[in-house]
Amino acid sequence: MKKQKQLVKLAGHILSAIHRMKEIKLEDTQARLEIVRNQNDEFTRDAHRLNIAVKKGFSYASAKIVRKISRDLNDFNYHICRFRDIITPDKCRMPALSEIVSELTAAQQEFDQFSFDLKAKTISITTKSIDLEGISLGNFEIRLFIDEFDKLYKERPYRVIALEPNPAGGDCNVTHPHVSHERLCEGDGHTAITRALEQARLSDFFCMVIAVLENYNPDSPYIPLSEWDGTSCYDCGCNITSEESCYCENCEHDFCENCSSYCQICGTTLCLGCVSECQGCKEYVCGDCMGTCNECGSRFCKDCLTDGLCVSCQQEREDNDDEECEQQPQDSTVHAGGMGETAVYAGHDRQ
Repeated sequence: MKKQKQLVKLAGHILSAIHRMKEIKLEDTQARLEIVRNQNDEFTRDAHRLNIAVKKGFSYASAKIVRKISRDLNDFNYHICRFRDIITPDKCRMPALSEIVSELTAAQQEFDQFSFDLKAKTISITTKSIDLEGISLGNFEIRLFIDEFDKLYKERPYRVIALEPNPAGGDCNVTHPHVSHERLCEGDGHTAITRALEQARLSDFFCMVIAVLENYNPDSPYIPLSEWDGTSCYDCGCNITSEESCYCENCEHDFCENCSSYCQICGTTLCLGCVSECQGCKEYVCGDCMGTCNECGSRFCKDCLTDGLCVSCQQEREDNDDEECEQQPQDSTVHAGGMGETAVYAGHDRQ
């Protein structure tokens, strides 16, 4: 008896949420109509610009305007579809409180793990473990937030929560090919799911969400199943498998083959940001195998340094030593007439 009273109270919350949702729907219809009108005005301006460009023979400008129209057309189609969805007349009347109670009772009987929280105003069911193409994704909780019904036309009032997450290697927030950050990409089921929530057909709502989770659409996944076991390159962000990843022993991150290298001296695997290019042999070397020339201050690998000098500075020092040996100074001349006398000849007789 107590549980039945709780269901009636929960049904009351749902009915109030649907009334609020109807009011919000009118406001959202107005906002979406304004978007469509503004987009249409932009097409009118583009048509005027294109007419002038064509008449004046500005082929480059004309092509640029056409490309802009093409891009805007994709946005326009999206807004038209959403506007059509929201203005479609409701085919069902507002449900009565008793009908919502019946829906809750039916959902309770249909789903083994059905639960609700009166304080938080949530309704939840738990799916069975979901396997897609041999990959086990575990079971999910579908949690419906009654107080978020008024957000139905802007964002979805429910979350899809992985209870035994096996996320994609490239993004821990993708727990299912069609779930990212607990948000479901509904695909073709978007309109049907919206209608079910508008009419408080809770069993239908949960069944439709489960159907999306149990089927894989290879045309629109956040991350394809073929790349599920991969990881993300820390540098470029591309998805890579565990076999393709290269672990940098310096910064301790995973990188793809294009963003990694290794020290040519000690063989340590490193990312491109943790290796340096020797200015002598032009090879990639780790920091431990690099040194600084004592003369020029440039960075070289240890193999290119001898006694702290690079090849160029060492050669320059040897050349300077040889030149000093060849230019020994001869400051005095010894004459037969006496020791220590210095003879200076200026090319003419001394006065």
